[in-house]
Amino acid sequence: MPSGIGRRREAKAARRKKLLAERNKQTPSSLAQQIRRLATAPLHSCLIQEGLFERGNGMAIVTRKSADGGLALAAFLLDVYCLGVKDAMFRQAGTAEIEAFIETCEETAGFEAVDPSHARKLLRDLVAYARSLGFEPAKDYAALELLFGDSPADACDVSFSFGRDGKPFYIPGPGETPAQIRRRLNHLRRRLGDDAFDFLLAEDFEDEDEDEDFAVLPASEWEPDYDPAETPDPAEWLALDEQERLDRVRAFHRRAGIRLPNDTIHAVFHAIVENQIAAGDELPVRRAVERLMADGLDRHEALHAVGSVLAGHLHATLQDEGADSFSEETYAADLDRLTVESWHQEWESDGES
Repeated sequence: MPSGIGRRREAKAARRKKLLAERNKQTPSSLAQQIRRLATAPLHSCLIQEGLFERGNGMAIVTRKSADGGLALAAFLLDVYCLGVKDAMFRQAGTAEIEAFIETCEETAGFEAVDPSHARKLLRDLVAYARSLGFEPAKDYAALELLFGDSPADACDVSFSFGRDGKPFYIPGPGETPAQIRRRLNHLRRRLGDDAFDFLLAEDFEDEDEDEDFAVLPASEWEPDYDPAETPDPAEWLALDEQERLDRVRAFHRRAGIRLPNDTIHAVFHAIVENQIAAGDELPVRRAVERLMADGLDRHEALHAVGSVLAGHLHATLQDEGADSFSEETYAADLDRLTVESWHQEWESDGES
């Protein structure tokens, strides 16, 4: 039989187990369960930023009183021209902190109070519109939308019109990278066609407060940029003719302010390496680039390193009149031996960027 100490330990363990079980009953196992519980509390406010459909973007906020005397808030960042619910966030804090957050949002535009059914229908219709374009709402949208509680979207009879002038209108956000912008534009082109959407082109992001630096262009006038930091879609890259590939590589280096002794020759080697990556694994080019990146180079530098090996082989072939045609086996073997250190030692002294 267990000793007195053993019995006390067992009893303590049992009490701890019971306490944890009780806590687990009270703690929601998911965000959705937590929001469902909070949605039964009294409504505190339901707000939408003014001028939402004039600007194309803004916030919708719903808050409810919480048992501790504070507030629970669900905030949704909306793009009513194209992307739908871009972000969704949840906060539970004291009333003063939540109101301070709302005041900060008002620095962009003021809020107007609306019926919860109005806001809920706006969100649901907007999500349906964006999904028709192939864009899903922010990952926590479905859970946070539950904070509207028993306010039915069907109680609102307002018909919302999304897009601008009858078309989706994509406005890149300040936090979007060139690669993200390019992917979204490519997606819209594939899904809708060249003339079925417009977008806002920033020709000079450094002066983005100046209206004249922005132009609304139809998609048919947009030419996707090349960025060596991002791997081009293989099918899209190989579908371009050779001159288009060279033009895009040259355009990148001009935009980046990179001075080259001969931008045409540099673009040729850039394009050949990208061609070899897009073609698959017949040559170990993609693996070499990935290995060099894992060892510290960025993708642009890795392309240069591989291009330097390619240039050496082509130069040797041209110089040796008795040489056979370009040897893929020897080229592949040299790529397998290529390292960051060997590239720095043998090629970086050439000074080409």
